[in-house]
Amino acid sequence: MKIIKKQGGKMSDRTMTWKDKVRLEISASLITLLARIWFGTVRVTVLNRDVYEKYFKGSRSGHVVAGSWHRHSIFLFYFFRNLGSRAIMISRSMDGELTAKIAKRLGYTPIRGSSSKGGGKALDAMISFLNHSDEKRLCGTPVDGPRGPARQMKKGMLALAKETGAVFIPMACSGNRVITLKKAWDKTILPKPFSRMVVDFDDPVFIPNDVTDEAFEKIRQELEIKLDQLTDKVDRLCGYAGA
Repeated sequence: MKIIKKQGGKMSDRTMTWKDKVRLEISASLITLLARIWFGTVRVTVLNRDVYEKYFKGSRSGHVVAGSWHRHSIFLFYFFRNLGSRAIMISRSMDGELTAKIAKRLGYTPIRGSSSKGGGKALDAMISFLNHSDEKRLCGTPVDGPRGPARQMKKGMLALAKETGAVFIPMACSGNRVITLKKAWDKTILPKPFSRMVVDFDDPVFIPNDVTDEAFEKIRQELEIKLDQLTDKVDRLCGYAGA
């Protein structure tokens, strides 16, 4: 097994020792426990509940691909912990190793790769995850990740929806009292304990498998705008002015 370690500004592989494995397992367990305690105090209001109940919680058949901006990813990662069979794309970095172990503890199937490394194989794995089951499955990842630019939608999750016949659903969250990681490229937000978060969903979009490249790009641009509008909406409702 290998992990990715930065050396001199570049990424290089090294064999994971048993000490590395133990440290990762302990760290993942502690972070998962902390997340359950911390985020468990947060009150959540779900807007567009019809979409949430029908496509995420309900018995409606058909797969779902969900996408958000990277700044929302940590809380939404936790928010979906109790839903059914679901996979998430996680980068092939050293941080990604830890995130993947946390994901497993929260009931996710982690699929390794990103737009910058291993994206093609990861996309194939996500297609296989959706296509090789008759039960409803969920897939997702931040659509501007893992390195940005922030709030610029990449094509990967849209291609996944197109190839599998899944619907794509934009989602966003914000809060009345949040911590903003100002030095992060995406300005990640985390709810403070005992605060309130709002989670919202836009309407599902079906992308035909035979869509032309031109039409596909138009859909991508339209969804980028919708996701921006959704983000601005929940920020306004929560009184969040940004970093």
